Amino acid sequence: MKPLVILLISVSLTSIGQIILKKGLLIVGPIEKMGLKFFQMLSNPLVMLGVTFAILGWTAYVMALSKAELSYAYPIWSLTYVIVPLLSLFIFKESISLMKMGGLGFIFLGVFLVATSINVK
Repeated sequence: MKPLVILLISVSLTSIGQIILKKGLLIVGPIEKMGLKFFQMLSNPLVMLGVTFAILGWTAYVMALSKAELSYAYPIWSLTYVIVPLLSLFIFKESISLMKMGGLGFIFLGVFLVATSINVK
């Protein structure tokens, strides 16, 4: 499988994992310190599912990194910084200002430039 495909799988798994993790933490509530709340978090199925997605995303990233240059793989992986806020906008109804949207646009443009300009093994 091509590194770009594996990286996009990693980005997807990681982004989905962040959303699931947040959903679980909304159920648990704020965690101030190590205590009962912390252990409730660990027993929440959504939190554990989010962590599982994050581990799978990291695993896919490592697989891609074994085939691609770091200067290629890491910027592609940063698409998570664009996808997660956009998913948060729709799923959690979080607000995204025009300034944030502009920043996300710059990140996307940077990833696009990296993805189209570097040769991969």
